[in-house]
Amino acid sequence: MTHTTNFETPMPRRATRPLVLTVLATALLAGCAVAPPERLSTQDLLAHDQSDRGAMFAQQEPLSGPVTLDEAIARAVKYNLQQRLALMERALEDNLVDVQKQGMLPKLTARAGLRTRSNDYGSSSESLATGAQSLVPSTSQEREGETADLQLSWNVLDFGLSYFGAKAQGNKALAAEERRRRVVADIIRQTRSAYWNAVTAERLKDRVSSTLAEARQTLEYARQTEEKRLVAPILALRYQRDLLNMVRQTEALENELAQAKARLATLMNLPPATDFTLALPDEGQLAPPRLAYALNDLEALAMVRRPELREESYLARNAVLETRMSILRLFPNAQLFGGLNYDSNKYLANNNWADAGVQVSWNLLNVLSWPAISRAGESREEVAVLRRQALRMTVLSQVHIAWLERERAESAFTRANELSRLQDAIQVQTENAARNSAETHLELVRAKVETLLATRARDLSYAELVNAQNTVYQAAGIDPLPERIADESLASLARDIAETNRLIERGHVDVPRLAQTDAPAATPVALAEPAAPAPAAPPARRNVSGSPWNHLGSVAGAGAEPAAVQALPVSAR
Repeated sequence: MTHTTNFETPMPRRATRPLVLTVLATALLAGCAVAPPERLSTQDLLAHDQSDRGAMFAQQEPLSGPVTLDEAIARAVKYNLQQRLALMERALEDNLVDVQKQGMLPKLTARAGLRTRSNDYGSSSESLATGAQSLVPSTSQEREGETADLQLSWNVLDFGLSYFGAKAQGNKALAAEERRRRVVADIIRQTRSAYWNAVTAERLKDRVSSTLAEARQTLEYARQTEEKRLVAPILALRYQRDLLNMVRQTEALENELAQAKARLATLMNLPPATDFTLALPDEGQLAPPRLAYALNDLEALAMVRRPELREESYLARNAVLETRMSILRLFPNAQLFGGLNYDSNKYLANNNWADAGVQVSWNLLNVLSWPAISRAGESREEVAVLRRQALRMTVLSQVHIAWLERERAESAFTRANELSRLQDAIQVQTENAARNSAETHLELVRAKVETLLATRARDLSYAELVNAQNTVYQAAGIDPLPERIADESLASLARDIAETNRLIERGHVDVPRLAQTDAPAATPVALAEPAAPAPAAPPARRNVSGSPWNHLGSVAGAGAEPAAVQALPVSAR
């Protein structure tokens, strides 16, 4: 008969109570840790509004005089919130590149801990032959102890995945720069259009006010005439109807002009109620701007300069990298490790020791995924190529549409300018006739209102023409910003923008051409063979650091252009 002896000693009650209290306290704190979020009060919202408004308009150079077009563009580029957002998104993508690179480094882990238990850790042995206990229970571990270790490990698979992830994030950073270029170009185009609308408002403000006052006074006189029955009722009613239509048109024009400066102030990141004046250009200078590029040249520029195409090219690289990452996961994983260890257990012969080793693991069933991964990778790369081709077709269409729209806008401005000139002459003749009592006061008011509307239509046509011209440049991917600025001041930025715009208007943008070698002298009739593609230079990534305004323009050659295409930056001839 086998007797079993229990060598375990019961745990004292004094030791049990603290343990139970600790468990209950931990459970209670865990249950109360998550509290529902509080609603924002009115004071919180007002505080947020005050803080945001202070940040929105902080650190801006004050207005020092009439705002010119170049200064308006400079303010929009430097202070517009959409531009700031795009710049911060670019900086974020750059920082994420550094984060991805950290994954390529080995991991150095430091750990320390305390352990305790309610009784002794002990064990005994049993004979496999007889089943009898062969060893008195014994322990090799203290109830309480301290451990610490410092482990250095390096995972080969994580290194490879982090390497490709860093390259993919670098492409995303370059794509973010192209998105920023697109935002800046759109802001500049909107600012030009808003500026010319505001110029019209500034020029016509006094004339609209005086004409509107005169029309209202004449309308009141017509009502009195009807009440006194000085003319036939039908004539008096028609007279008032015509005057009301003129008043309505003039009031609509006044309201439209009042909104123009508010839109421009918003683009320049000024408070909408800011009172500022504009540098009014001479009306005689409203001549159609010259377009110094042929349609084929604009198409060639668009194919290498459009931000959308360059962004799509960067993202297409990531399709290849994703395929490589999927293939890399099929390979065995090797992990190298080594470290220093400490254990306070008094039963150990060595409380401090160092260890090192290598561990290899491989999921053999992953090999079965190779055909599917290969097909998915090929499809992913084909989709990227087709997406880029579809976008290229869209860009070509936009260039052609912008070209046609620019021609239509020039024709419309020519007609509107001629109509405005004729209407000015009609007003002069009507005023002369009214002074000689050959025309009624109604016809004089009508002539003044029609002259205002014709002048407004001419100015709007000119604004549309300028906008169409800039749409052509935007469709071709021509950067309206200089590559480098002299300094960070607003005046310097305005001068650089004006100089860049002058070079663009004069046609000083080199059109990229397919590089070809000359034909051999011995065979002058032979066609020139294409030059061997030169190795593509590594993309120059611009980190947004220090002052952000050192990175206003796009970097020449920032994207990996096709090897046989030479895209030259803006340069003065």
